[in-house]
Amino acid sequence: MNIRQVKEFFEDKKDVPCPLTERLIKAGYQQTGGGYIDIAKRRGLTVDYTKAEPTQYWHLIEEYIPSVSEDKVFSKSIVCGELIFWMAEVSGAVSEGELGELLERIVADGDRGSVPPKYDRLKWNREIQNLCFNAISKTVECK
Repeated sequence: MNIRQVKEFFEDKKDVPCPLTERLIKAGYQQTGGGYIDIAKRRGLTVDYTKAEPTQYWHLIEEYIPSVSEDKVFSKSIVCGELIFWMAEVSGAVSEGELGELLERIVADGDRGSVPPKYDRLKWNREIQNLCFNAISKTVECK
């Protein structure tokens, strides 16, 4: 799956409801800095996990895709869990039940003693990728 295929598949998904992704991010599962978060801040966008902002649509379609060649492979080197989770949800590549179960496990594992809650992002990004990435790739490539 390359960037062109990802763009063509997801560019019309801006308004697709993503309640599971919103719940994940509002539970504090969002990068705290670097990458798309720093870019959003520089561009004056709202960065607030309690509002699930910036959106993962913005992250993919407006921030990431324009920054890379359309021929580049969208590979497993993309490890942002909230982005992969969103892609799985809005594409329907992974069932709502499977995503919901993973969401519950992630949220239950968060450290509620900090604001925002802390998560083992290495662990959970890997879990998200293991469940979702190949399914997303098959869905996008079969469009």
